[in-house]
Amino acid sequence: MAATSPAMLRYHMTVITRDVALKRSIKRLTTATGATADFVAEGGQVNPTRPIDLAIFDARYDLPDKRFLSQIPRGARILYIVSGEDLIHRVSLFEDQRATSLFCHDERFDDDEFISSATKALRGEIFGLQKYFPWGVTTFTMLVKSYEEKSRAIDIMMRYAQLAGVRGPVRDRIQLVADELMMNALYHAPTDDHGQEKFRGMTLKQLAQLSDVNPIQVQYGCSGRYFGVAVRDGGGSLTRERALEYLGRARTGAQMEQKESGAGLGLVSVLHSVSKLVFNLAPTYSTEVIGLLDMELFAHGKVGARSLHLFTAAASTEARDEEADEAGEAPRPRPRRRAGGWVLAAAVGAAAAGLGTAYTLQRGGAEESPPASHAAPPVRSKTITVYAEPSGVQIVVGGRPADSGVPVVVPPGTVELPIEVTYPGYRPWSRTLSATDLFGDERIYVVQLDRER
Repeated sequence: MAATSPAMLRYHMTVITRDVALKRSIKRLTTATGATADFVAEGGQVNPTRPIDLAIFDARYDLPDKRFLSQIPRGARILYIVSGEDLIHRVSLFEDQRATSLFCHDERFDDDEFISSATKALRGEIFGLQKYFPWGVTTFTMLVKSYEEKSRAIDIMMRYAQLAGVRGPVRDRIQLVADELMMNALYHAPTDDHGQEKFRGMTLKQLAQLSDVNPIQVQYGCSGRYFGVAVRDGGGSLTRERALEYLGRARTGAQMEQKESGAGLGLVSVLHSVSKLVFNLAPTYSTEVIGLLDMELFAHGKVGARSLHLFTAAASTEARDEEADEAGEAPRPRPRRRAGGWVLAAAVGAAAAGLGTAYTLQRGGAEESPPASHAAPPVRSKTITVYAEPSGVQIVVGGRPADSGVPVVVPPGTVELPIEVTYPGYRPWSRTLSATDLFGDERIYVVQLDRER
């Protein structure tokens, strides 16, 4: 999607580290992204020249003290650098609502991950596996609505991993991660009107016999170095507090919940199987969990999470400014938005897309038909998924609010389906699909265009 302004142009960082090499790496990245930054050796020396939007604290030597924390605005975000051995033991740093990331740093610094994480923390646009791959890397999307489809989805993913040259031991870990994340999204995330798990207490056999449950979106892809799996639901029952509870159990080694009782199942196994674990949370709206496996590190025997991220969609620029207003702080200057509109980038229907793999290219890319080897039997119901950014975009499908990238089931017998996309400062976009346009799983991509373009 076309951006109307540089991702981080108006943001200011404070970096606390004594590591000259790390300082050099971050300085290069802040220059590349257009952000400004202050560098100090200790947290007590923080004396910002501008209001701080993002603090990067090197916690390999010292933990943050009260003086440092008091100087970071409530609306800012904090990224911590930790040693590889300390990652799981530093989970308590997430108890500060401003903390979004724990990075391991030893022999190298992952530039792309830093840029992606800093941008997500600052802008609040958190969803999507593509953010962790270089531009142009192809990702694949599947819609899963049952235990049977989950198994078929894993089979497809494993065939792809084999074709991508992923070694057998790594494929085993990918399978474990995909299975755990899909089981949680399908059967532990859905809740009733009282906030209780819908399927709590049901055995695995009973869960497998459920015909259809709320659909989830599964994305995967491989960049040559990383294999990524992202699972997203449309319920958003996982809160930051609950995620921290699960991570705390993993840290202390406490017994995880039994199969019939919760979404925390298997988190320890996932942490031990991935290189990067990302929670993208929009409470009551959507939850996405991303696992990335670094095949280069695995080849050198380094297995297990080396970075951990906890992003909340509510942490948007507007929300942070509201927090700053409440705290009596000056609001951040904002670039003037140019009036623009929305255009339809692509509308693709896949007649056999129940588990047919869709090629989704980075930001505004086109989409191709899936290969025949990935085709699946026709779906029993039709869905439509609208992709639009940034966060805050209002999407309405058939008169009901929808989330970008989350499938919406089309009611049987639908003759016409109106779709509307709106965002402040832009002309609204709308289209009405007729029944003849709806084949199976429809994907519609909408992008912003400036008036000058």
